[in-house]
Amino acid sequence: MSRKKRRQQKKESAHRENPSLILNEALRLYKSGNLKLALRKCQLVLTGHPQHPHALNLGGSIYMDLGQTQQSVNCLRSVVKVHPDSSQAHFNLGTALTANGEPEEAISSQRRALELKPDYPQALFNLGNAYRQTNELETAILSYRNALDLVPDYPGAATNLASSLLRLGRPQDALDASNQALKFYPGDRDALAFKAIAATEVGDPDSAASILSMDRIIRKKDFDAPAGFADLAEFNKALVKHVLSHPTLTREPANVATRHGQQTENLALEPRGPIAQLQEMIIAAYDEYMSSVSKDVDHPYIRQIPDLGKIDIWGTVLDRTGHQTAHMHRNAWISGVYYAQLPDVMHSVNESRSGWIEFGRPPDEFRCAVEHRVRMFEPREGRMFMFPSFEFHRTIPFESSQQRISIAFDLLA
Repeated sequence: MSRKKRRQQKKESAHRENPSLILNEALRLYKSGNLKLALRKCQLVLTGHPQHPHALNLGGSIYMDLGQTQQSVNCLRSVVKVHPDSSQAHFNLGTALTANGEPEEAISSQRRALELKPDYPQALFNLGNAYRQTNELETAILSYRNALDLVPDYPGAATNLASSLLRLGRPQDALDASNQALKFYPGDRDALAFKAIAATEVGDPDSAASILSMDRIIRKKDFDAPAGFADLAEFNKALVKHVLSHPTLTREPANVATRHGQQTENLALEPRGPIAQLQEMIIAAYDEYMSSVSKDVDHPYIRQIPDLGKIDIWGTVLDRTGHQTAHMHRNAWISGVYYAQLPDVMHSVNESRSGWIEFGRPPDEFRCAVEHRVRMFEPREGRMFMFPSFEFHRTIPFESSQQRISIAFDLLA
């Protein structure tokens, strides 16, 4: 056995005897974003201590952030067994159950958390989220209001309240809830989006237009080929090949807006291939965007954008009648899309504007009674649109046997 391997075994043995050492390291890795290595550390502790509550709890959080919600539920169920009288344990389990699409059990867990700790605004908030999944909107609204009674500056509770009220066709109440969030957080993404919809619904489209500012803060940029490619067509062809061959490309993955098409996971991870050049183009375009928009537009959202150091990039492949339903990017600050391949029908006379990107239309889940102002923009191969992430947008369906391939991105703090 090599000296290095003996040292590693000795280190792992020491960790098993004193799991707090490795859990401190796991927590450090988790906070720094190294989720997979942090998870391996938790699993190492659980090898020697299968019911260690801190390892199970941290493992559950990591699984949740990795999108592995069933594994998260499994870990957190074990924590509840070890600590049945812990309100935090029941809260965490309920949150994981909601993410895993088990709202009835989530409701039971959050209710138990509230029995153990009645003044628990986070549990009230997540209880409301679980009731939304079961379409019990009036009960969800009550939970959100109770959370806001405890913490008036709870932005998530105010904006989920506004969203639920829009789904019930109560725009004035939704406007009030949005304004409550904006009172404390003037640049809140959800609050701005929902206020714009509610304002139009109550007869104030000018306020909505001021918030959305679609002619001013949605910008396009047409690119030349990056270094290393003979022309733009060669670069786009490389991007298309990378997207179509990507191992994460999945048909209509859950909880995304893609219909009649496929979508990848994060292309910003290795191996990036031509995405590396595209990422450089995105970052340069963002710097140009912020310099221009900050100078030209006085908008509360733009003023509050922090330093953005993270990026998610994903590919979308749309087939015949493919489109994306109206959605926004709730976790990002600035979003955008680059077009790598468009069907011929979009190159010819296109009076229907099929395949175009449209901004300003509310999602179908909201019970809207009036027509909303929209702006449509024409995609072209090599063109990028960049916009604040609170802008609802969709793709207009198209008819073609050829695929429409775009690469979207989010810039995050």
